[in-house]
Amino acid sequence: MSKSPLIIVVVLFFLGLMAYSAAYTVQESEQVVIVQFGKVIGQPITKPGLHFKVPVFQEAKRFEKRWLEWDGDANQITTLDKRYIYIDVFARWRISEPLVFIESLRDERSAQGRLDDIIDNATRNVVANHNLIEVIRSTNRELEESDEELQLTSAAASSSPPLGPQASADEASADEAPADEATQKEGNVPSDDAQPDDAAAASNAPPRPKASIPAPSLNIHAINAANRQALYAIDVGREKLSELILEKASAKTTQLGIELKDVQFKRINYIESVQSKVFDRMITERKRVAEAFRSQGRGRSAEILGQTEKELKKIQSEAYRKSQEIMGRADAKAAAIYAAAYRQDPELYKFLKTLESYSKTIDDTSWLLLSTDADYAKYLRTMRKAQP
Repeated sequence: MSKSPLIIVVVLFFLGLMAYSAAYTVQESEQVVIVQFGKVIGQPITKPGLHFKVPVFQEAKRFEKRWLEWDGDANQITTLDKRYIYIDVFARWRISEPLVFIESLRDERSAQGRLDDIIDNATRNVVANHNLIEVIRSTNRELEESDEELQLTSAAASSSPPLGPQASADEASADEAPADEATQKEGNVPSDDAQPDDAAAASNAPPRPKASIPAPSLNIHAINAANRQALYAIDVGREKLSELILEKASAKTTQLGIELKDVQFKRINYIESVQSKVFDRMITERKRVAEAFRSQGRGRSAEILGQTEKELKKIQSEAYRKSQEIMGRADAKAAAIYAAAYRQDPELYKFLKTLESYSKTIDDTSWLLLSTDADYAKYLRTMRKAQP
C-alpha cells in the first residue's frame, strides 16, 4: 500500500512530461515542420496556436515566416567597358516552401551561405555584361551643369579656335553688340579730339546697314550638353539590372524553397587603385576651375585698373587745362594792371622797376663794371649827384 501512491505520482509525472513534450505552440511569425527520424511528416503548420505531435519520436522544426535580410560582402567586378569597381548589394528573402527548404538547406545559416553564392554570381554575370554607366544611372534625365562646369565650358570655348569664317563673323558681331550697349548705358561722352560738329553729324547720320550675317546656329553650351547627354545615355539602367539579378537568382532560389525579393545595389565604388586616380583627376579639375576663376578675376582686375587709370588721366588732364586757363586769365589781368599803371606815370614805373632790379642784382659782395654813359647806372649817377 505504501508503494502505490509513489507509483501513481511517477506515472502522472511521466504522463505530464509526455504531454508537455507532445504539445507545442506556433507563433504568428513562425512556420513549423514535423520531422520523424530525419524525415518530414505531413504538411508545414503555419496556423498559430497550440498543436500536438508524437513525443520523443517527432521533432518540431521552426522557421521564420517573415521576410529576412540578406547583406553580402562587396565584390570586385569588371564591367563591360573594363572599369574595375566594388559592388555591394542587399536583398530580402523568405522561406516559401518549408518542406523543400528543410530537405535542401536544413537551416537558415546554410541558406545565408547559399544565397551568398547565388546572388553574388548573378550580380557578377549581369554587371559584367553592361557598362558602368548602366549600373549608375536609372533614367536618361537631362544632366544639369554646375557653375564650375559652365565656367570650364566657357574657358574651353574661348580658348578653342573658331569653327570657320561664318563662326568668326558671328562671334565678332556678338562681341561688339554688348560693348555698344554698355557704352550707351554708361553715358560715355566722346573724346576731346572729337569735334562737336562731327559728333552731331554722327548722331544725325542714318544707321549703317548691318552685314547680312545669319544668326549663329551653334551654342557651345547646348552642344556640350547634347554631347554629355549622348555620352551618358543608357539603354537598360540600374533598376532594370536589379530586376535581371533578381530574375537570375530567383530561378535558383526557387529550387531551394526560398522566395527572393527586392535585390538592390547598396554601394558602387571604384577599387582602391582606381580611386586614387579618380581623386587626382577631381583635384586637377577643381584646380582648373579655381585657375579659371583666378584668370577671370585677374582680367576683371586689369579691366578695372585700366578704366581707373583712364578716368584718372582724364581728370588730371581736365584739371591741368582748367589751371592753365585760370593762370592765363590771371596773367592777362596782371599785365593789364601793369599796363594801366605804366600809362599813368611811365617815368615812375621805370624808376621802380630799375630799383627792383638793383635790389636783386647788387649786394655787398657784388661788383659792377659799367661805363659812365650806361643806362643801367643812370639813377645811380643821379643819386650820387644828389648827395651833399
